[in-house]
Amino acid sequence: MKKMTQKFESGFENLGRWIHAHPKRVILVMLLFFASLASNIPSIEVDTSTEAFFSKKDQTRIDYDMFREQFGRDEIVLALIHPKNVFDLEFLEKLKEFHEDLEEKVPHLDEVQSLVNVTSMRGEDGELIIEELMEDWPEDEKGIRELKDRVLRNKYYRNFLVSEDGQYTTVVVRSNAFSDYGQGMDQDQMLADGFEEDEGNPIAGDDKPRLLTEEQNSEFVVAIQSLADRHRSEDFPIDLGGSPVMVHDLKKAMFSDMPVFMLSSLGVIALLLVILFRRFSGLVLPLLTVILSLLTALGLVAVTGTKLTIVMQILPSFLLAVGIGYSMHLLVIYYRYLRDHGDKGEAIAYAMGHSGLAILITS
Repeated sequence: MKKMTQKFESGFENLGRWIHAHPKRVILVMLLFFASLASNIPSIEVDTSTEAFFSKKDQTRIDYDMFREQFGRDEIVLALIHPKNVFDLEFLEKLKEFHEDLEEKVPHLDEVQSLVNVTSMRGEDGELIIEELMEDWPEDEKGIRELKDRVLRNKYYRNFLVSEDGQYTTVVVRSNAFSDYGQGMDQDQMLADGFEEDEGNPIAGDDKPRLLTEEQNSEFVVAIQSLADRHRSEDFPIDLGGSPVMVHDLKKAMFSDMPVFMLSSLGVIALLLVILFRRFSGLVLPLLTVILSLLTALGLVAVTGTKLTIVMQILPSFLLAVGIGYSMHLLVIYYRYLRDHGDKGEAIAYAMGHSGLAILITS
């Protein structure tokens, strides 16, 4: 074992001498390697959804995708509105305008549900009448009172579209489960497609529909937020919630937090390097090494098709912390040997032989 270790150390020493003898060649090769990987960073994908924690081959995720194909997406955006009075003609007109704007201007939309279009079923003169709740729009106080009575007496509306005390109302916005659902199909085709029998795995095969992407989810949420901002007023306060909003906000927070963490880490590291080495090369070389290594690692993430998740946002800070430790360890040995012997080539060889194997094993 000792002989094997000595052989590795001798090999690293020879590598150090070769690097010192051919610095331009080594730098050129490393820069080309860095550029080939780092150039892929713009194509890196981000996935902050909960299903990103499961492999695509995981049975739980397969079952969940089958569920979404059959029954639609189970995540919704909920717009909570708290006016002075829900059952007021002026407010109901604003609610209708907001509802119609959502239906017309939100991309990747499956449905919008509110008091404006919710289905109403009632018995009248021995008949079952199914219609929209507000198909006959209330025009006076009597109509408003009748609407309020019908809504608050119906257990399917209470605590879903209207709070039990009648102070809050909601607008439920649901996106498509799949990004290509309904494209190039008219209404009859979509209805016929829904009644076709498909044996086996319904999402197997080459024609498997593509799930709504992170970018499309963001477009969906941003459009809703934009419309909510446009309609929000003192008499029409709107609060948005739901998992699509949370996923979108997490993605925004991740992109804003990662640069802060990285710059803070680099600032602290630079300060410690100045205190430790007190020379320009001792500051620049470790920082340059870890920054290039970090960008290369992120490029490798993009090349392999791995998506950045919430957990992976720690990766840049972690790589900085670990990478700077290796650089500092190597430079301490190098500067110490250089101070005692004054030979740069031998100092590089000695530092590589002393630390190369340890760095290789721990990395």
